[in-house]
Order: sequence, then structure tokens, then C-alpha cells
Amino acid sequence: MNNELTYLSPEGHTIFTSRFHRKRGTCCKSACVHCPFGYTIKKHGLEFRPVTQEDSSFLESVAGTVDWKSYLPDNVLLVTLKGQVCGFLVKNHIVVKGLVLLPEFTDQGISRELVESYLFI
Repeated sequence: MNNELTYLSPEGHTIFTSRFHRKRGTCCKSACVHCPFGYTIKKHGLEFRPVTQEDSSFLESVAGTVDWKSYLPDNVLLVTLKGQVCGFLVKNHIVVKGLVLLPEFTDQGISRELVESYLFI
């Protein structure tokens, strides 16, 4: 299969990317983890979990220029969709100051504003 359209999960399952779904053209309403049509986010929502020591290497690998270390431990959260980590955020008590998404989640409409709507409700 085309690497831009699919990838293998750690469990060995073929996962279709948002690019695959866009190429197909319509939503199948199966709540695919990379649905670019918004169905999965509407059905399952975004969830957040605290960063643990085990997450440090993950954060280092995806952070880029986002300063996250000075916000630990209470203001850095992992963002998850259907239990799968899709990125992390840096926040204060009223706004998300930074949002970093894994590349395979950047085409799904997960914006800072969307994250804030789930986080600060």
C-alpha cells in the first residue's frame, strides 16, 4: 500500500491516513481515527491526559521550537483522539499557548480553538 495513504499501527493494523479518506471523497461514518471530515472528533471528542516521565522522549521528538519544559508538570497535556495520542499542548489557566500535532493528525481540523473548546468547558 502507498505510504502516504496508510501506515501500520504498533499492533500491526493498517491505518488509513486523512489523505486516503480525502482521496475517497466522502465520510464512511466509521469514526476512523484520521477522518478529515470531522465525524470522529464530533462523535468521540478530544481527550487530554497529563504528561508522564515516560512521555519525555516523545515530547522531545515532536516539540520543535515549542517551550514545554518550563510549563511542566501541570500545564502540558497530551491530546488524544480515540485513545491515540495525536499531539500535545502547552496551556495556562485560560488559553492554549502552543499546540503540536503529530504529522498524521495535521489534516483533521484540530486547531488551537477546537482544543480550547474541549479543554475549557
